[in-house]
Amino acid sequence: MEIRRQKEVVEAFHYDFLKPDQEVQTDLKVGFSPLKETIENYPKEHSIVGARLEFRLVFDTYVLSGSVSQINHILNRKVQDQNDVTQEEVDELVAPLFEMVKRLAYEVTEIALDAPGVKLNFQSEKAETEKAEN
Repeated sequence: MEIRRQKEVVEAFHYDFLKPDQEVQTDLKVGFSPLKETIENYPKEHSIVGARLEFRLVFDTYVLSGSVSQINHILNRKVQDQNDVTQEEVDELVAPLFEMVKRLAYEVTEIALDAPGVKLNFQSEKAETEKAEN
């Protein structure tokens, strides 16, 4: 799958102190949706797909949360719904969003905690299964 990507957009990013009595759970929501072509003379054989990652990452004393998104142009392929792509292709579409969250998390926690930043390690279930089998 050939992808031309627009720049990632940080829609929101929060570093919040976790109160001792606060009950919060880690949550990741990955989504994508085909978008209508609004560009005049846009090639009919290409598709535009929006990818979005909403996250809440809970640590001992703080919570990182927010959302990032990106517009992707898939060349020479029509994508009209989620059935038109495999899980591997979805992973490829959203990979830059996970990298953006890793970078934001590292930089913000380094500043907020005045210590080395937190290094996140996102792995898909498939990657963990393959790792366990080897």
